[in-house]
Amino acid sequence: MFAPPMLTAPPPSMPAAPALVPRGRGAPAVTAVPASPSRRQPVVRAQAPEEPKPARPPMLTLPPPEQLGVAVRPTGRADADADWTALHERMRDLGVLSFRMDKLPNGRARFTCWMPLDRPELTRRIECEAASEWEAAQRGLREAAGMSRPTP
Repeated sequence: MFAPPMLTAPPPSMPAAPALVPRGRGAPAVTAVPASPSRRQPVVRAQAPEEPKPARPPMLTLPPPEQLGVAVRPTGRADADADWTALHERMRDLGVLSFRMDKLPNGRARFTCWMPLDRPELTRRIECEAASEWEAAQRGLREAAGMSRPTP
C-alpha cells in the first residue's frame, strides 16, 4: 500500500529585517519598516462644522382689500355685534327648556325653542324665522316673554 504524502505546514513567517538601500548621490536613505499586525494605523474621522441656519424670512402681510381696489360687500350678517351671552341669560330667565337654530337653504334662519306649560309633561313650541340668527332669536324670545311663565 501506498502511504499518503505528508503535508508540512509552511514555516512561521519572520518579520523581515529592515532593508538598507544604498545611498546614491543626493538620494535619501530609505529604511523599510515592517508592518506589525498587532499595531494598526489609527483611523481618523473628521466632521465638517455645522452649516449656519439661514435667517428666517420676514413675515408677509397683505394690505386690506380696499387698498387693492377690491370692493368689499357686506356679509349680510345683522348679528355681527350680537351679544349671545346676554341672549342665553335671557332664555334662562324666561325658563326656556331647549332651543335650536337652523340655517335655511334660502339664507334665512329659524329659531325654535320649547317653553314649559302649567303641567310639567307639556311644553309649548315657539318657532320664528328671520333674515339672521340674531333677529330670529330675538323674535322668538319676545314671543316667549309674552307667555305667562308657570309658577313652580
